[in-house]
Amino acid sequence: MPIDYCRQNGKFKNKGTYTLSNSEMISKIERHSLDALPALQTENYDGWKLRFANGHMRRANSVNFLEPGDLPLAQKVMHCEEAYRRIGQPCHFRLTPLADPSLETFLEERGYGLHDPTEVRLLTSIKARTFSPTGKVLISDQPTEAWLKSLAQLTDQSPAKQDTFLRMIELTSLKARFASVLHDGRVVSCGLGIGSEHLLGLYEFATDLNFRRQGLARDIVQALLKDAKRRGIDTAYLQVVISNTAGVRFWREMGFDQSLYSYHYRSKSGA
Repeated sequence: MPIDYCRQNGKFKNKGTYTLSNSEMISKIERHSLDALPALQTENYDGWKLRFANGHMRRANSVNFLEPGDLPLAQKVMHCEEAYRRIGQPCHFRLTPLADPSLETFLEERGYGLHDPTEVRLLTSIKARTFSPTGKVLISDQPTEAWLKSLAQLTDQSPAKQDTFLRMIELTSLKARFASVLHDGRVVSCGLGIGSEHLLGLYEFATDLNFRRQGLARDIVQALLKDAKRRGIDTAYLQVVISNTAGVRFWREMGFDQSLYSYHYRSKSGA
């Protein structure tokens, strides 16, 4: 059963238990997502993975968790704080169900605030659903200059962040598929699917304000899912911030009606 977030006394708390099969799937998705958009630099430290990517995306510049480890919790946290302090970046902890259960309280008492509760939603059997097409979706295994430029404009990426994102894409060992819809030769909607043998992650969906509510994102999702199914991939996942109610509703409509687990960040105030 997934973590649910509820607000009690002004704080978010998570609740829920996990079966072994769910734990295995959580671990599989976490490893896949770390490989899908790799950080530029990574430090493995007693089961924790410290990721560094020039501050681009909190996910790629945070402490993540794969194994429990053996070192004392306080020692590990201080090590992480110092590692990020050395490069002039805030220290973020991305708390998933794989994190040490006592880390939540430890960080809160240390002054870390809670940010961006996020669901990981799952589609466990990719099926071709029929929709009336509203635009032609182009899919490439390489990011075109137009795709990168549009994503940067639609998501307000600075030139430095755009360069970092491209370097992350170049580092992935998985198969990336770049989808777009054009209008008068310009990319007005885009999305990214990154797949392994049996798992597809969906990332970087954005649509021009003037072209929203025309079904373009829906068409891109379906095109990427059909492409994945053709390649033998049977399961897809995505990450959506819980407060993004429109996004949550959209992904449910796309068939991602299972929330496998949730995560959030712990960051120092102002980070």
